[in-house]
Amino acid sequence: MIAAVRSALTAEGVDSNTVVALLGAASLVGFLHVSDIVKEAAADIRGRLLVFFPGECENNNYRLLDARDGWDYLAVPITAHYGAPPA
Repeated sequence: MIAAVRSALTAEGVDSNTVVALLGAASLVGFLHVSDIVKEAAADIRGRLLVFFPGECENNNYRLLDARDGWDYLAVPITAHYGAPPA
């Protein structure tokens, strides 16, 4: 999996204006941690890496499907409530 992500990040034409999206993070539960993929691939990110991350985010701490304690990274969550006015 990490090799596939690195390959996409370093493909011809990928530059600082490119967004590479990682889909299927939920399918890795029990096999590999998403944080491990990001750490291993970080040096190969030329533009932006977008990880579709089904889970929760609280105070920049991410928990994938409630599977384990979360991790923090240089990330911005995109949620249904992001930017919504307070209730």
